[in-house]
Amino acid sequence: MPYHVFVKHSLQLPETHPCALAVFARLPAPGKAKTRLIPLLGPRRAAEFQAALISDSRCKLDALAGCASPYLFFAGRSFPPGGRPADCTLVRQGGAGLGQRLERAFRRLLRRHGAAVVIGTDSPALSPRLLRVALGELAACDAVLGPSPDGGFYLVGLRRDAADKIREVFRGVRWGSRSAFRDTLENLWRCGFACAILEPCADVDRPADFRRLARELARSRSLRRRAPAVWRFVKERRGAAEDSPAARRTRGRLAR
Repeated sequence: MPYHVFVKHSLQLPETHPCALAVFARLPAPGKAKTRLIPLLGPRRAAEFQAALISDSRCKLDALAGCASPYLFFAGRSFPPGGRPADCTLVRQGGAGLGQRLERAFRRLLRRHGAAVVIGTDSPALSPRLLRVALGELAACDAVLGPSPDGGFYLVGLRRDAADKIREVFRGVRWGSRSAFRDTLENLWRCGFACAILEPCADVDRPADFRRLARELARSRSLRRRAPAVWRFVKERRGAAEDSPAARRTRGRLAR
């Protein structure tokens, strides 16, 4: 039987690494998660897809546990079964918008770590290798950004030296638009920060993105290894569609 864990206080862990790696995630509640995919998947299945994205992000945290302290900054009320990463600090997101939530997260992280990287859950193709590259860039640069083809970004990282100007980094960013990456990069430059730019990595936000991801997963074994939970979801959805009454009627007509 499903159960829920209500988190009232964040877990406090001592600093164990100079770097922090944090995932920003909305918990998978039907009607609240991956809302732009609801027309394709429906509320319940969209939430299940979000759960798969969080599960794969959890595996990436685990893969880098030896070189960065893991955090999960969550929005929502409760965790599904097995949804809490092992040895991970849980923090409820706070703030009126994404910019304020990121600002508060970085202030918290940079009080305890010399550098911090924050990712979302919407880029299943993101690899642990690229996360290691991002952490390494912060040894020489003030900031690091990972652009998405849609104009947003899938990763942002800052060093402690940037802590006094975090508000300026995220001020005026047009979130959810094709200008979010450019706005953030220009803010970093205005602050006088050296910023490393990573290779692009696609988000999965809309039905066309989901269909593209399904095709890429079917072709790429390495992508399936990076996103095993998402691959299971895609296979189960494909199997359900093939066994639907409409699909059976179509096969029956073709067999005549």
